[in-house]
Amino acid sequence: MMNFLSSDDRAIGEVPHTFYQIDYASANCGRIVPMSKRRIRFKFGYTNMTAIYDGLVGHDCRGEEHEVSIMWSLSSGKQSIEYDGKVIFVNVCDMTDGKMTHSWYDKEGHYMKVIIHSLSTSLKQTQDAEWRQYDLLVDGISYFCAPKIYQIGVFPNRNAESKQMGFAINKDHPHVIEPSEPKPTEVVDLLSFDDFPVTPTEQIKTVTPHASPHANNSILLPFCFIGNNAHQQNYTNYSYH
Repeated sequence: MMNFLSSDDRAIGEVPHTFYQIDYASANCGRIVPMSKRRIRFKFGYTNMTAIYDGLVGHDCRGEEHEVSIMWSLSSGKQSIEYDGKVIFVNVCDMTDGKMTHSWYDKEGHYMKVIIHSLSTSLKQTQDAEWRQYDLLVDGISYFCAPKIYQIGVFPNRNAESKQMGFAINKDHPHVIEPSEPKPTEVVDLLSFDDFPVTPTEQIKTVTPHASPHANNSILLPFCFIGNNAHQQNYTNYSYH
């Protein structure tokens, strides 16, 4: 049974554990100019789903394992692909070709596709987050999205408080991952003041100043007299009539 995931599903990590990574290697091996010849190797295995149903994880879930080897000479244009040591593809491309692709079905009916780019970066104006220079797709899933051996059968179980999803295996459909329902989040009304305690405020007493003993039309002017023994200050009342 083949399973193809959309880019949105792969972005949130909904990848079924139908196969797993073992080893990946790439090297420049040209005699004169090393970068003129590329060798890429993918080693992977198909998961033992019965072991996962029995609650086993990691090494106990390893199944049938395979190897894909790719060779591409950029100087001569020669291309070849080996699957489990047998040559399944040979081609001579134009030296200006910057991409090598080939797809096939294995004996179990799994869809395999190899995608190899000559450059290490994409030339597209809009960069794709899933773009890789070398990649192997198994049933439409990138090799680098598959779990590693120690991750087989181990699914994250996260709560709603951390805003992350938990996943579980569907035994009726092994290739489908069922997301668990997140717990509802309590909504708090930040604009309501009903829950705040009310503290009574004390009344402020106002004091009215007393009227001046002098008439409203009077101005007090100080006169200073400096004597020999003391400093005296008197006030003279000038009234306006």
